[in-house]
Amino acid sequence: MGPRGALPPLVLALLLVCCCGPAPAAALRVLALYPLAAHSHFLMFKGLMEGLVEHGHEVVLFSPFPNKTPRANWTDVDTSLGRPNMVSSFTFDLVASPSWSLPGSVLKQALDLINFHAGSGLCRDVFSMPDFQRAMDGGLGRFDVVLTELFGSDCWAAVPYKLGVPLVSVSSAPDVAWMHERIGSVDNPSYITNVFGNAFGRMSLWERVCNTFTGLYLNYLARSYFQDGSDPVVREFFGPDVPPLRDLVRNTSLVLLNRHVSLHAARPVVPNLVLVGGLHVRAPPGTMDPGLRAWMDGAQHGVIFFSMGSLIKGASIPPRMRDALLGAFAELPQRVVWKWEDEGLQVPANVRVAKWLPQMDILTHPKTVLFITHGGLMGTLEAVHSSVPMLGLPLFADQITNTELYMSLGIAEKLNPFDLDAFTKDNVLAKLRQMTEPRYRERAREIATLFRDRPRAALDEAVWWIEYVVRNRGAPHLRPFGADLPLYQYLLLDVVAVVLASATLAVALVACLVRRALRGARPAPSKAAAKKTN
Repeated sequence: MGPRGALPPLVLALLLVCCCGPAPAAALRVLALYPLAAHSHFLMFKGLMEGLVEHGHEVVLFSPFPNKTPRANWTDVDTSLGRPNMVSSFTFDLVASPSWSLPGSVLKQALDLINFHAGSGLCRDVFSMPDFQRAMDGGLGRFDVVLTELFGSDCWAAVPYKLGVPLVSVSSAPDVAWMHERIGSVDNPSYITNVFGNAFGRMSLWERVCNTFTGLYLNYLARSYFQDGSDPVVREFFGPDVPPLRDLVRNTSLVLLNRHVSLHAARPVVPNLVLVGGLHVRAPPGTMDPGLRAWMDGAQHGVIFFSMGSLIKGASIPPRMRDALLGAFAELPQRVVWKWEDEGLQVPANVRVAKWLPQMDILTHPKTVLFITHGGLMGTLEAVHSSVPMLGLPLFADQITNTELYMSLGIAEKLNPFDLDAFTKDNVLAKLRQMTEPRYRERAREIATLFRDRPRAALDEAVWWIEYVVRNRGAPHLRPFGADLPLYQYLLLDVVAVVLASATLAVALVACLVRRALRGARPAPSKAAAKKTN
């Protein structure tokens, strides 16, 4: 024992730890604007909101997916407003339309769809809401930061500008071409492939040409649709003195990107771009029906999970494709769980269908050996995390690139859902038997280990950086100088011009001196020659 009145050593040590450790972050009030009615996108944003609340912050969320039961420190504002929900709104016929396969039309179709669901019309609807006006007028309290989705219209960038708080944008995609200019991120098309393009890995000369012009075209469409096209709506609600959106987005303090180096190709990352791939992946919620769990538990040879995600209506696949799948499933030793939205489908004894299925519960079940998927990023990241190999049926947009990515990693194969002549029972059966070989599961475990091996969880990373940006008043020091350079300076075109001009001048000067020297060295004509000439 120490002297009378002295603290015991253990208590003193604990006090020192408490005093010297990092102070807890002050509680923030977060205004989150995620009104796009795409459930797959919202999975990431919901996960981020849950993380913020769990870290002691308060969230006011504008979205079409409010919580079914109230949560502390979480205020939902429903933005559905009668707008069409995108859940199961895409059919096979829509994405198989011949117009989608015309040169350049895929990009135009994709941007048209994004603009329809997340363009200036959605901005006008949300800006017109009384609850939004209350938020802008202070009726919902003060805010420390505004969170937006980096996908559709950039009209939301006017909100933090008016409130005088930092802007943090979140992308549920691993890359979007139009994000780079606003934050000064490196986007070199010689080796960084576009998420909407067909190039992948090391590119040939022609692929680099296509990749370059795909990025330029996407940037042009995005500026036309999402910035210039939304400026009139922004001025209507926020006043004529609001700067153009192409300028407002340059106030972005931070972008959180759904990307991770274990899966996506390594690339330079600027300080204001933080990779949080798989942020939404969490422990399964435990909502699996007990009957389904018992059925999966009893699968001696494992379970195959089949889902086309929340956007595509799985029941819209062509009858020939459906019959080929059912015929192949009937000859498998495995059991199959299939997300199918319609009633009355006659299935073999080893197949079970449901309109809704708890995806993470199924993927993390020890008997799950394969995931048949359309290739959407959110679901495939869950499969990667769960060490489940995949059979891709990619339809459009990033699904094609995602599937090719996982194939390059050795954890996926694909079937072309548009080649119905080749989509036969025998071909499907052969592919399923191939994918249930042990080597694919072993490789999936290796990739899952890399994917989960991080200094801290993606969700904690995202929350820390949001706190950092607010703590440092927008953290302008994170912004690279290159973000504010004119294009000709960023590409060193002025330096190249000076070098070329200097080299040209030097060559011209040397040529002039040589010419004069040669003229001076030429011998004068002799007197005899001069007389003969005369």
